[in-house]
Amino acid sequence: MGGTARWRLDLSYRGTAFHGFAKQPGQRTVAGDLADALENSARCEASPLIVCAGRTDTGVHATAQVIHVDLPDPLLSTRGEDIAPESLRHSLNRQIGPDISVTQARKVGIDFDARHNATWRRYRYLILESPAPHPLLSDLSWHVLDSLDLRAMHQAAGSVIGNHDFRCFCRKVAGTSSAEPIVRTVTEAQVNEVPTSGVLEIPNGRLLAFEIQAGAFCHQMVRSITAQLVEIGRGGSNAADLVALLRSHSREHAAQPAPPQGLCLIGVGYPDEGPSLPS
Repeated sequence: MGGTARWRLDLSYRGTAFHGFAKQPGQRTVAGDLADALENSARCEASPLIVCAGRTDTGVHATAQVIHVDLPDPLLSTRGEDIAPESLRHSLNRQIGPDISVTQARKVGIDFDARHNATWRRYRYLILESPAPHPLLSDLSWHVLDSLDLRAMHQAAGSVIGNHDFRCFCRKVAGTSSAEPIVRTVTEAQVNEVPTSGVLEIPNGRLLAFEIQAGAFCHQMVRSITAQLVEIGRGGSNAADLVALLRSHSREHAAQPAPPQGLCLIGVGYPDEGPSLPS
């Protein structure tokens, strides 16, 4: 009787179609759809446990999610033939595409852990600054009518780089008190305009991207920082206010989190390798 082997799968998905990543009874989720497809392709006796690098909320996308899962070994087709990694990838994509795409599948050592081995994660939040909505960007960005001061936003973003207590930008973890610090280390944070000319025309508007990288994030951290940066871009706040918020350790005066559809997990790093990116 065979045992199990650990597999790493790299995923992209459009979060609009899902009630978050984690499997939930009665809800369509990324892990739920993937588990069903794996159970079918790998002929598992039960739904396999999926561990991801970073859970995403309802409506949040990913181009570089990483998961690990233990599957039967050897992995055999209905005809008793070995299933190669590329064959497994194609089989899964036939079942879960186009909302989810498995961009890479490979066996890894049993000590690989998609969540605990990850050394950093990178997110991008897209902001559409335009007097009118854009149909092709409605599920991928936050539409903001106001003209934004990009330079002020970029300068303020630098204030979150470093080791900080991010309680002002994070939802309290269940079972903890508001007095407990939520410390995270941000290594990069920037706001830039995304070139769209010749690819996606935005009449009288522009597309901005806030990118942030850290070892780990807390719940709603990126969306909350994004909302504060947009408030700064509007002129209703400034970089000094953002620094004061960080020092206050309180969400009381922070902007409400930006909507989920603008957020995307775009990179995950592991020791001795580069970022996880779609193939």
